[in-house]
Amino acid sequence: MSLFAYLWGIRLFTLLSFCAWLGIVLTVDPSQAGIFGLVLFFSSLFAFLLGVMTLFVTWVYRLGLGVASAAHHLGGAFRQAFLLALFFLGLVFFQMERILLWWDALLLFAVILLLEFSFRRVFTHSD
Repeated sequence: MSLFAYLWGIRLFTLLSFCAWLGIVLTVDPSQAGIFGLVLFFSSLFAFLLGVMTLFVTWVYRLGLGVASAAHHLGGAFRQAFLLALFFLGLVFFQMERILLWWDALLLFAVILLLEFSFRRVFTHSD
């Protein structure tokens, strides 16, 4: 699959997940929905953030490396977008629980960064 087709698929996925997230925000009452409403909210927000972060990271790869090399690094770009989406979702969760402070965000970022370094080590060393 070409990079162009991949990006259009991600754009469509992002648009659909944004519509799902917006529909949940506008129609679900958090006080009455309980845990099911929270799961719907966070899963649709994660899908939307994953699409946006994938498009952003791929755009950065295209700017820095060119189209051919960006197409070669799609797996790494998706992994990094996944971790960035987890980071932002964690920030939203911390804010929901009223525990978001600058050092909590920094600690969460350190955990995400350590995960990225661990994944790089695992996937680049095939001994």
